Amino acid sequence: MFRMKLGVDVGGTFTDVVGISEEGKVYFAKTPSTPQDQSVGVMNGIRMLLDELGVQAGCVSAVAHGTTVATNTLLERNGAVTALITTEGFRDVLQIGRQSRPELYDLHARKPDPLIPRYLRREASERTDHTGMILVNLDTEALKTTVRELMEEGAQSIAICFLHSYANKENEIAALNIVKELDPDFPVSVSSEILPEFREFERMNTTVLNAYVQPRMRKYISQLRGRLDENGIDAPLTIMQSSGGMMTDQVAASRSVNTLLSGPAGGVLAAEFLTKITPYQNIITGDLGGTSFDVGVVQDGRIGITGEGVIEGFPVKFPHIDITTIGAGGGSIAWLDAGGALRVGPRSAGAVPGPVCYMKGGTEPAVTDAHAVLGRVGGQLLGGKMRLDVEAARKAMKEKLADRLGMKVEEVAEGILRVANANMVRAIRVMTVEKGIDPRKFVLLPYGGAGALHAADLARSLNIHTVVIPIAPGNFSAFGLLVAPIRYDEVCTYHKHERDVSFEKMEELFEELEEAARKEMHRDGVSEEEVGFERKVDIRYFGQAYELTIEMQGNRVDQAAWDRLAADFSAAHEQSYGFSKNDPLELVNLRVSVVGKTDQTNLYAKGERGDRNVEPDEVRKVYFSGKWMDTGVYKRDGLRAGDWFMGPAIIEETGATSVAGPGDRVTVDDRLNLIIEVAAYAADKAAQEKQ
Repeated sequence: MFRMKLGVDVGGTFTDVVGISEEGKVYFAKTPSTPQDQSVGVMNGIRMLLDELGVQAGCVSAVAHGTTVATNTLLERNGAVTALITTEGFRDVLQIGRQSRPELYDLHARKPDPLIPRYLRREASERTDHTGMILVNLDTEALKTTVRELMEEGAQSIAICFLHSYANKENEIAALNIVKELDPDFPVSVSSEILPEFREFERMNTTVLNAYVQPRMRKYISQLRGRLDENGIDAPLTIMQSSGGMMTDQVAASRSVNTLLSGPAGGVLAAEFLTKITPYQNIITGDLGGTSFDVGVVQDGRIGITGEGVIEGFPVKFPHIDITTIGAGGGSIAWLDAGGALRVGPRSAGAVPGPVCYMKGGTEPAVTDAHAVLGRVGGQLLGGKMRLDVEAARKAMKEKLADRLGMKVEEVAEGILRVANANMVRAIRVMTVEKGIDPRKFVLLPYGGAGALHAADLARSLNIHTVVIPIAPGNFSAFGLLVAPIRYDEVCTYHKHERDVSFEKMEELFEELEEAARKEMHRDGVSEEEVGFERKVDIRYFGQAYELTIEMQGNRVDQAAWDRLAADFSAAHEQSYGFSKNDPLELVNLRVSVVGKTDQTNLYAKGERGDRNVEPDEVRKVYFSGKWMDTGVYKRDGLRAGDWFMGPAIIEETGATSVAGPGDRVTVDDRLNLIIEVAAYAADKAAQEKQ
């Protein structure tokens, strides 16, 4: 019987579906997203794929999902009415935050207002010190009154965050039980479960974020599960975490904050998978969709995980793939600022009304309209299922921009792409140059519906020699969901100067974290033999305010493991900050990641050999560097491993279009990835081959 796993990734403009059969054959579908209810777009995409294959819903064995529900809830500020219960005297921590300024020299810069207004921030009589000793037991009767008042005042979710609960969670659990006693189904987020780490503001803010997005996430998962069941798909549903692992839908409904970066994580995981089957071990990823551009780095075959970040101005602490995001995409709107300069984004036309050429009511020219005007995308997308009105795009660009600038429409369109590319180059430099990474030693891997349109030009700007365009780049993030393992992360605070560190105590704490992780895996039906453990330590020089997370080598804590940890920390500090020193070290947190092993033997099979200089399927005029050029247009599904051709070239496929500039060389590798060697490098390589 035909069986297939599905990966579904929801973007701002399109929802992507990837199916992989037990034999390793890959199938794709793409459908417009439905922002009002993402589950509708998800089911539309799944049904489209099943109908195209002519198979029944019962063939689906698993559904892996990357969602932006939590992210959009925060961005749109339409989460639950949330209340906070904290230790007496600390309800304004959420307002005060840290004293760092978001813009150091901007006298008018403002931090975002807290998600919880002061009248919904209440205090409880209780106190625990930093060692975990309870100084004041929780006043349960007073708390019952407080909880009733909050519910009467319209609170839809409650966050509980007591001082030093990372060291002892007894009072927090007592408070949780009180809320559950009053209403067993009321959404409650407890900091000792969400983030058992020190730093009160970050722990409180992360717990509040979970409480804020949890009700909407829980409702969405319930809706999606219901739609799957109604359509005969009773397969397990897993949700992508920000850390690059999957978790069950029930866990995602309670730890919703861990999905805030779920959307862009899939593509970086897929890039990490490619390092296992291609020669490329150092990859810069660029996910360009309709509304955003997400940049990640895979170095020496491994993704970067960080424990801290800022989302919409809110500091958060939870493990997530190190990704930077800017407002740039195919729907980014071009506009003139007060000084008459051309700007692009961050405002986006999104899925509706979309760019002008989509014919959905858009009136402002966007990046996709520039590509249409320049001939880089033809008169259709999605394999002919979506028609484009190129003339409408030209007309809008002329009236809104070209006439006001006194320029030709083509010049403005090319200018839009240059401005958009400059924004993206800055984002890539944030993830590379600013972190001590030389982008010239990496390949650039673009994906998303628009990534391959810009990749060659981005590589030129960064002096990157090679661009690797995967099969179906428009669905690549969804593919990453299928290579992602079940993963959970556990943490505890162990704050010690190196002279006070006890290897025996560290080992004991690591074993406790591993046991907690085993229980989570057992709950999800993953056996002990199918998991691997990663031990990590948050460490810093004594006196520093912030730390680096370093993986602990070996499976026992001893002097040799400590010496290796110190050496690895010094090397990481050197790369991140440009120096290291001989100061004593200080431990902060211990971490354990438990990762389920996945069978990837049948994924991404090798393609048939061609080994030919391919002739284009057609030739059309495309605008490059100020003039129209005859450009070969190739259908990607007709290319075979070993095929090659020279740019300028356009490579079309369902879901994405790739562009190679004049002088670029395009080769198809054994895995059917497109390898673009940018012009200067391709010319040097050709000259060397002739010698």
